Amino acid sequence: MILPGVSLFPGALLPLYIFEDRYRRMLGQALGSGRMFAIAHAGDDGEVAATGGLGFVRACVSKPDGTSNLILQGVGRVTFSDVRLSPFPRAVIRLLPDEPGDPEVIQSIRRELDEICRHVRASGIALPQGFETYLKQVHAGGAYADALAAALITDPVEQRGLLEETSVVVRMERLLRCLIRQLHLP
Repeated sequence: MILPGVSLFPGALLPLYIFEDRYRRMLGQALGSGRMFAIAHAGDDGEVAATGGLGFVRACVSKPDGTSNLILQGVGRVTFSDVRLSPFPRAVIRLLPDEPGDPEVIQSIRRELDEICRHVRASGIALPQGFETYLKQVHAGGAYADALAAALITDPVEQRGLLEETSVVVRMERLLRCLIRQLHLP
C-alpha cells in the first residue's frame, strides 16, 4: 500500500481504513493468503520508495459497503523490487535485518533516550497506554528505537529516514537527534 507520510515500524500498530477499490482487492488477497502486506512511501517524483514496512493484519472488520477497518502490525523492514502498480501495488520484497552494533554504545544511547522519555512524561506529553512498561521489556536496541520512533517522532520525513536505517547504532543516534530537535531540548 502506498501511503505518503506514513511509516510502519517493526512492532508498531497502524490502524487503516481501506476504501479504494485497488486496496480492497489487495486486502482480499492478503487475507486469503498470509495476512501480510507492506506500506511504502511515494517519493517526490512519484516513484515507490525502495524501503518500507512489512505488516501482518492483526484484525480486520469489513463493512457492508465493501470498506474495511484494520489493524496492521509491523513485522520488519523490507526493500521493494519489481514494483507493479496494476491492478494494485505489488512488489518482490526482501527483509532487511538490523545491523547490530557495539552493545556498550547502544546502552549509552539508550540511557540518553530513557532520559528524554522521562522528560516527555514530566512535560505532560501523552504516551500510549502501557508504553513505558513495554519499553522496559524491550531489550534489543533496534526494537527500542523503533518503538520510540513510532510513538514520538511526528515528522514524516524523519520517520522515513529512521525506518530506512538498518544500523542500530546509527538509527538510535539519529532518533536521539530527532527527539532533541522536536522537543526543543538543549
